[in-house]
Amino acid sequence: MRQRQPAPSAASAGAWRTRLRHAALAVRVLPGLAWDGQQRALLAEMRRFCRQLPQRLQGPLDEALSALTPGRRAIATGNPDLIRQLADLTALLERGSPLGLCLRRSLVRFHFLRRAGVPVVLHCGARLQDTPAPAARRLTGHAWLTLEGQPYHEAAEDWRGFAVLLSHPDPSN
Repeated sequence: MRQRQPAPSAASAGAWRTRLRHAALAVRVLPGLAWDGQQRALLAEMRRFCRQLPQRLQGPLDEALSALTPGRRAIATGNPDLIRQLADLTALLERGSPLGLCLRRSLVRFHFLRRAGVPVVLHCGARLQDTPAPAARRLTGHAWLTLEGQPYHEAAEDWRGFAVLLSHPDPSN
């Protein structure tokens, strides 16, 4: 007799949705990488930048973030969507980093989009994770970008409910 499989939990369904989004990203980006040397060069530059992030974040945070905030410089592609997609692919490929995926993705996006002249703002936040047992709740963190005060290519379920602990550069200035 065949045993009945339990229904997938919301967490496992969310994990599968994330994996599908990652696969879709690769399908969208890989053809351009195959044919465009500028895209390959930009991806290689992003990967080098991402690998250096743990060292760059040593020391006082305000100094580290200021150092990661470039002035506008020429970039192989000025297309913000392509820059974002390559930054997202970079964050996925650099899984060996001690930094979490959202922080890697946000910092790579932040640096290269600002370089291309897109005035995004980096936000880091925290919240208590909901659990059935209040004693089992734990603090979680997330990093994301905004553009003109709106989340920049970020699903609402990923940033809602987080208390913003840091914004760089300070959007009130």
